[in-house]
Amino acid sequence: MTIYTGKTEEAAIAAGLTALNSRRDQVIIKVVATPRKGWLGIGRRDAMVDVVLKTVAVASSATPEPQSVASSSMASSTTPVKTAVASAEPVVAEPATDEAPTSSEPTVTPQERRKRREAAIESVQDYLATIVEQLGIDATIDVEAGAHRQVRLVFTTDKEGLLIGKHGRTINALQSLAQLFLNHHGAAHVELELDVANYRERRAATLSRLAESTAREVVATGKPIYLDPMPSFERKQIHAVLSKNRYVTTYSAGKEPHRAVVIEPA
Repeated sequence: MTIYTGKTEEAAIAAGLTALNSRRDQVIIKVVATPRKGWLGIGRRDAMVDVVLKTVAVASSATPEPQSVASSSMASSTTPVKTAVASAEPVVAEPATDEAPTSSEPTVTPQERRKRREAAIESVQDYLATIVEQLGIDATIDVEAGAHRQVRLVFTTDKEGLLIGKHGRTINALQSLAQLFLNHHGAAHVELELDVANYRERRAATLSRLAESTAREVVATGKPIYLDPMPSFERKQIHAVLSKNRYVTTYSAGKEPHRAVVIEPA
């Protein structure tokens, strides 16, 4: 196995192609590890890929053939050259087109996908526990299954404020990291939520009050109002609260991480 690394999978593959002086269609690529950005430098990891020439892979699978060459040449001493040529033909790289898809695109059953999701959820708990410990927070994590493909990880700690952070920035950052972790570990369709001390419920009530009071101000002044930047799941709550208000309309503006909800007269 020859491992090549890079900040992204494509960068690692490019390093392998450069080292082998080959094109992408001439090699078999296997992703050994996906990259991780980490958080505050913790848990960072480069992408790692195994890049092997197709001709090398085929030649290695045909290693038994030289024995038949030797035996044939010993059995028929009158035509040693023809025997060697005939037995060497299977080493040609033609079978590579049949073997490559099998190694690069394996079939995954629903049962295997479920096992991967369960393993990813267990792994993300260890990942978060490491980060929280580095922050100096002693906490335990419990898993609460929600609706279909929804999972809540609930922290229990005596440093709730430190874990939540100002305006929820710390726990929101942890949630974003955890979601990315799942996306790269076989659980891309799992929607993850982190919570501590019922913060999510209290935050939802605060956002609801904010949406309604801001809508009243917009109607009174006739002018649009930009709310503070929020993560996407909180912006969705604002949109949902005001979706049936016929006097105002809402939309999101700006680029992440400074994207915000705009409330304006209908």
